[in-house]
Amino acid sequence: MVQSLESRDSKDLAWYNKIGAAVKERVQGGGKEDGCIHPEQVGNVPDEPRQWRGFELAEAMEQGLGPGLSSSHVEPPAQSEPKDRRLVVVRNPNRTSYSLQDEAGKTMLVAKPSQDGCRFDFFVSRDGQPPLSLGPSFTMVASNGSRDQWSLTSNRCDKCETRGKRQCGQRELMRLCHYVETVGDGQAFCMDVDLPSLAEDGSRTIMCEQCGDASAQWGMDLTARRPKWNPKHKSLTLDFNGRCSMASAKNFQLEDSSNPGKVKLLYGKIAEHRFTLDHRYPLGAVQAFGAALSTSHWK
Repeated sequence: MVQSLESRDSKDLAWYNKIGAAVKERVQGGGKEDGCIHPEQVGNVPDEPRQWRGFELAEAMEQGLGPGLSSSHVEPPAQSEPKDRRLVVVRNPNRTSYSLQDEAGKTMLVAKPSQDGCRFDFFVSRDGQPPLSLGPSFTMVASNGSRDQWSLTSNRCDKCETRGKRQCGQRELMRLCHYVETVGDGQAFCMDVDLPSLAEDGSRTIMCEQCGDASAQWGMDLTARRPKWNPKHKSLTLDFNGRCSMASAKNFQLEDSSNPGKVKLLYGKIAEHRFTLDHRYPLGAVQAFGAALSTSHWK
């Protein structure tokens, strides 16, 4: 726990240093021909664009785009963590937003769907409200109108920022594929989850246009746990171990594709507009949230 906090503090320190560097850029350098000004004039030249660079960086931190903020939703629980992380998805009654809450009821992320349901914008919550004016931290987009192929992207790569890159790229986090399988006399909605391949140190390779590994590949890590056909009730059945109390076409589980039966995500309806969302390694909170929301059109 101490190492984790120290690591996060070092990342935050690097981010604050970038803000300081942006301010220094205003007051150091080659003179008037370079557009620089005297230190005493800082704050008195409203039309000088570099003056606002530090404020832009600070706004990005407020938006949840700085290291230790948006990245905390990306990183999965430790592989050795014995228990699932139990979250709750709350759907707005008019289905114009979805909130991800922790066990204490605190809102972590807010997702806004597009009108056609082919895009979700994810905002890191500030006091339970999404900072809409600052833009989303993550975006999930369907590649076609049938919404059977999805891609989840972090709109600013936290690894670029940690490394002090001048130009920050976008980091693709996850790909989803939906399809239907016949099980008995029923039709089961299924899903495969592709994640970036593992590096030698056990971490995920970075799928980023600026700092990513060109040799990185995608691998199918998770797949939907298949239900069974119950001939007596003439329906598909799947055991949710008491974590789901209402029937819904959106209820599903994901298991390790190389180790069937080892459930990594459970999503089930528990009230009219509430769903339980349990997840563990290799999914972070935003990946689990994205997988759940990608099923919003299943009926």
